This record gives sequence, C-alpha cells and structure tokens, in this order.
Amino acid sequence: MHEPKLLILDEPTAGVDIELRRSMWEFLNEMNEKGTSIILTTHYLEEAEMLCRRIAIIDRGVIKEDTTMKSFLSQLNEESFIFDLAEPIEPLHLDIIGVRFNLIDPMTLEITMDKAHTMNDLFQLLESQNIQ
Repeated sequence: MHEPKLLILDEPTAGVDIELRRSMWEFLNEMNEKGTSIILTTHYLEEAEMLCRRIAIIDRGVIKEDTTMKSFLSQLNEESFIFDLAEPIEPLHLDIIGVRFNLIDPMTLEITMDKAHTMNDLFQLLESQNIQ
C-alpha cells in the first residue's frame, strides 16, 4: 500500500476475529505514526482510544461531543482494560461491586471497573486469582 495522507475507515474491525483485529490495529498505528491521518467510525471505545487524539460522538447525524480523547475519557464513570494473558483461564465468577469480567477468549480478558477502583486494586485482584 502507498502512504496516503488520509485514510477513512467505516467499522474496520466489525465481524473480524481477535487476531486479525490486533494485526489491523498494529498496522493502522504504524500508518498513523508515519503521518497518515485516519478518520474512522467504530462502536468500540477501546479502539478509538488506542488510535485517536480527538473523538466525536455522533447520534443520528448530530455531533453530540467533539473533544480530545483525554477530556472525553475523564468524563466517564468506568474504565475497561483488555489483557492478553500469559496462560489460558476459565471464566471468572467473582462478585465484586463495581467490577465486571468478560472473558473474550481463554487468552483475552476484559475487565470493566468503576473509577472508584485503582489500577493497584486491579493488579491485586489479578494476582489474587493467579492471572498473569
């Protein structure tokens, strides 16, 4: 592929498996670092967070929010983290207020937690479950 100045993508990872999704984001990050501006639509905030410095939220054709990614994320009440695990795990059945677990596949864990919890809390939780 040549080095375009602008790349416009509409839901680039919709219906794509996890491995291809990761490869695609690595490629898009490389393109962006080399100077290509990227405009994309996505329903996955974590995808936008990985690549974008600015974000616009559009609802039925109306821009509801247009700000920096940092400013937008500071308004949210919870955060999600996706972990690539060293070893496969079984689904977690933990009942912790303000924390939700989603095992995407045996090697990929998504944890969503209220901002009342810290990263230290999260890492202590992972350690207590022997998750690396």
